[in-house]
Amino acid sequence: MESNEFIPNKERKVISTEEFESFKTFKENNKDFKIIGTHSGTFHSDEVLSTLLLKYYKETTKSVVIRTRNNEILKQCDVVVDVGGIIDPNKFRFDHHMKEFTEVFNEKDEELNSIKLSSAGLVWKYLGKEILINLLKSINLLEQNKTHLDEIVRYIYIDFIMGVDGMDNGVTQYDKDLKPKYKLSGNYVERISRLNPEWNAENVDVNERFRKGWDVAEEEFLFQVKKYANSYFIAYDIVENAIKEALKENRVYFILEKPCPWKKCIYEIEKKLGIENKLLYCIHPGNNNRWCSTAVNLNDHCMELRKPFPKEWRAKRDEELKKITGIDDAEFVHVSGFISFWLLKESAIKATEISINHKE
Repeated sequence: MESNEFIPNKERKVISTEEFESFKTFKENNKDFKIIGTHSGTFHSDEVLSTLLLKYYKETTKSVVIRTRNNEILKQCDVVVDVGGIIDPNKFRFDHHMKEFTEVFNEKDEELNSIKLSSAGLVWKYLGKEILINLLKSINLLEQNKTHLDEIVRYIYIDFIMGVDGMDNGVTQYDKDLKPKYKLSGNYVERISRLNPEWNAENVDVNERFRKGWDVAEEEFLFQVKKYANSYFIAYDIVENAIKEALKENRVYFILEKPCPWKKCIYEIEKKLGIENKLLYCIHPGNNNRWCSTAVNLNDHCMELRKPFPKEWRAKRDEELKKITGIDDAEFVHVSGFISFWLLKESAIKATEISINHKE
């Protein structure tokens, strides 16, 4: 996923100033670069990401960043994100802090019309497709994805950038009467936040911390691009064909002859084929020449299973599991009932069919 066409983050200039004369000097010394303006002070996940994304936009590939709240300086910038009080994509102004601002990614898409955009969402909404094309072209993945560009833009927004928009705009993930049972540490927003100096830190180069934020944002962004451009749609076709074969044989499980990521695309394929919530298991190769049968989750954002393996099988292995199931090469069933392991494909199929017909 590496390309030599884009300036490494460690070499990309970023300064903070409220003095117009300092800005003039900076601009004079960087005549060949576009200037991106964003706010000074504490930085957040959205402007770190939006200024990173602009590195991959053709017109701002060669760019420097100035962090300021001086409107006279901002007026002289080629692009302004997350500050300035103006939203005008035609003039490359991407602020979202105005009282009257309510824009979402796509009013007509129910998955994309509930979260107000931050500067990251704005840049992705208006420039995302061109950013994606420029990046894919540089890493020789454009041709194989030409028919999927709009889908990739949408998926990256849902999987990554929408969360940035939500957090920056103070949108909670859960209704106020719901309390998560545990916390997950280390998400993108948190990793950016903790790059800011601690309250009692002294002599910290905030601009250098901001630059480090680009590395965090870039790692996540490139992962999302690679996931879809170099993996997802190849797997999608394989999984769809396996599901269609299952439907021909009136099965509620499908079989993959080689492992591939299926847990995300299964729900979209079910919806496309008009069989939502029909499939219960996926049978697929596992490690060490074993075969696995994995229960399908209720949906792509829920850990609950449509039909877990029988309770009496769970946490059992080897001889004990062989005795309970009557299958000679039984190996292991997870304590939660979400996955089982068998030596032969035929055994995985047999176990799956027993589980389908089992009544708790």
